[in-house]
Amino acid sequence: MIQRKLVILLATTMLFSGCVGWNEPSSPFYGAEVEQGDVPSFTLDSHDGTVFNSTDLEGKVVIVGFIYTRCPDICPITSQNIAYVHSLISAEHDDVAVISITVDPWADDPATLSEYVVDQNLSWPHLTGLVEDMEPVWKAFGVGLTTYDDDSDGDGVVDGFDICPETPTNEATDHHGCGLDTQEGEEDNATAGSDTSGRHALPGYWVDHMTGTVILDRDMQQRVFWGDMDWNPDFVIQDVKTLLAE
Repeated sequence: MIQRKLVILLATTMLFSGCVGWNEPSSPFYGAEVEQGDVPSFTLDSHDGTVFNSTDLEGKVVIVGFIYTRCPDICPITSQNIAYVHSLISAEHDDVAVISITVDPWADDPATLSEYVVDQNLSWPHLTGLVEDMEPVWKAFGVGLTTYDDDSDGDGVVDGFDICPETPTNEATDHHGCGLDTQEGEEDNATAGSDTSGRHALPGYWVDHMTGTVILDRDMQQRVFWGDMDWNPDFVIQDVKTLLAE
C-alpha cells in the first residue's frame, strides 16, 4: 500500500528548543522552561455547546492539555494527570484554569468531547472547532500534527489502532483490527464486532501529535512545558504556585 500522509502542521523548529533542563539553577521551574511566547486570542467551541473565548483566561494561570478522544493510550492518562493536579490546586486557588484542546477536530465535535468529559469525569472546557480556526492555536503552541492512513494488513483498521497485525485477508475483524476467527483481541469475540458504529467506528486515519502540557502565566505567556512521560504532580503544582506568586 502506498503511504499517504496529510501533514496539517509540523513545526520546523520545536517551540521548546530554548528549554532548560530539569532543576537547573537558572530556572525557577521543575518542568522545562519555555521561552515566553504569546498565545493569540482565540474562539473555539466547548464540549458543553457554548462558545469559549480565550480572553476569559486572562489574569489566571492556565494549564493547557492536548488530547483527542480516539487516542488509545496516553490521552486518557494525560487527562487524569491534569484532573489530579486540578483537584488539589483548585481547592486553594480560584485563579487557576484548565483547558484541553483536541488535535482531531474531524472526529471530536462538541458532543463527542462531552461524552469524553463524562467518561473521564472531568470538569473543565474541552475545545474544538473548524480546522482553520484551530490551526493558529496549534501553531502558537508548537503542536506538530500529522495524520496517517497506513493499513499494513488491509483489514480496514489503520495501523495506529490495530492491535492484531497480519490479519488474514478478507477475515472479518473487530474494531481493534483483530480477526474474529483466528485472532483473539481484548474483547470476547461474541461482542467484539458489535461496537462499530457512532464515534467508536474508527475513522481511516491515525493522529500523531506533540504530547505534553503547557502552563501559561497570568499574561497568557507560555512558561512551562511538561512532557507526558515526565509528569510529576507535586512538581507541576509547585510550578503553578511559582507562576501564581509572580
